[in-house]
Amino acid sequence: MEVVSSLGFRDFPSLTLTSSLNHRPHPSFKDKPPTKSPARPIRTRRPSSTPPSKKPKPFRERDAFPSSLPLHSKNPHIIHRAIQNLARKNKLEDALTILDYLEQRGIPVNATTFSALLAACVRRKSLIHGKQVHVHIRINGLEKSEFLGTKLVHMYTACGSIEDAQKVFDESSSSNVYSWNALLRGTVISGKRRYKDVVSTFTEMREQGVDLNVYSLSNLFKSFAGASALRQGLKTHALAVKNGLFSSDFLKTSVVDMYFKCGKVGLAPRLFDRLEQRNVKAWTAMIDCYVETGDLKAGIEVFRSMLLSKHRPDSVTMGRVLTVCSELKALKLGKEIHGHILKKEFESIPFVSARIIKMYGQCGDLRSANFSFDAVVVKGSLTWTAIIEAYGCNGRLRDAVNCFEQMRSEGFTPNAFTFTAVLSICSRAGFADDACRFFHLMHQTYKLQPSEDQYSMVIELLNRVGRVEEAQRLATMSSSSSLQT
Repeated sequence: MEVVSSLGFRDFPSLTLTSSLNHRPHPSFKDKPPTKSPARPIRTRRPSSTPPSKKPKPFRERDAFPSSLPLHSKNPHIIHRAIQNLARKNKLEDALTILDYLEQRGIPVNATTFSALLAACVRRKSLIHGKQVHVHIRINGLEKSEFLGTKLVHMYTACGSIEDAQKVFDESSSSNVYSWNALLRGTVISGKRRYKDVVSTFTEMREQGVDLNVYSLSNLFKSFAGASALRQGLKTHALAVKNGLFSSDFLKTSVVDMYFKCGKVGLAPRLFDRLEQRNVKAWTAMIDCYVETGDLKAGIEVFRSMLLSKHRPDSVTMGRVLTVCSELKALKLGKEIHGHILKKEFESIPFVSARIIKMYGQCGDLRSANFSFDAVVVKGSLTWTAIIEAYGCNGRLRDAVNCFEQMRSEGFTPNAFTFTAVLSICSRAGFADDACRFFHLMHQTYKLQPSEDQYSMVIELLNRVGRVEEAQRLATMSSSSSLQT
């Protein structure tokens, strides 16, 4: 089924793949003839491939640190800016090396620098580095900082360690609404339908007289939406109205999402229609709600209404609509969306480029999927997983496995979703040897804990090809793993 141009995309140009994404390879340096200066004698240089001399170079202090850091000046402000720059680039290893140096020399580090490092830990979801930064915060005597306490709670919750977040929260001398909200948010994103824990934390927050804000209630609504706890959601809705917080369109958007996910499909659109100032997030939430409830055509209708309004879709909205195109096999609409993405220069965003590749793959246009993949300048696990899935859903199963091998050979690290995709392809194709190899690679080399679905795919494949003993051993591993977690 295909959704065509009746949707009213007047500002969407047609996609011209051959011209929009055309690129030429960079010329090789070896093709350039060496330049010679007649006025100066030519100096012979030792080629870079020459093996080092037998005597190692003496170790210098600056060899241990990034070359860009002016440690020789020992100016704390310059060093702090250098650490913050490394944090923005997510280079936590280099930053922590410098922190160790500063600790040994007794050079203090300010709270702003630690805040940048904690934000990098959140982006990388790196609990190990986060704990190391926490140690340095204690060394610098900043553990009582209310500002950093909130950042630490947020870091631990974002990295999945609710226990550490609770410990930091309990140790803080004065807990403000921001640290309470960070703790609430962490309990929400930990999942597992723990809405009762969220309610317990929220009740304690109110008992201590902490002033609520819209973000406190938004965390509650997200928790109720994930657990389909409609009754609690209705009570919190009434509480928001009573406290005069329901005038916030941000909070109304959270309530719309909660009612949809709790099955109140008729109530959510009525609440959406009452929004006085709809923003892009509100429109995207409505599209999301229809998509998650399976009403894809209604999601497209909301998207068309959004285009007729004063708001223009952002990268997140375009990604959602590309998902709808994939499900509906709406190739023509997908190309129009792709054209708009190129116009707005969203294609450099990893999740958007991955959705484009996946859309073309699910619509059966493998050539465009490959072309879009080649056009991605900075590839990552998302784009590689998308092209692997594109080969898989078009029946090119061996090519999909080869693509996974190429991903690894080029130095990219597959994530859990990549392994799920390639194991599913191996299961469909009957590649038992490859499936076992990839499964052990995931567990032993990349230290990823296999999920129940990944276990079941490999076990079912081994049983199907007659390797019953191996399947039984794997089933025993699966049961012991589930008992440990």
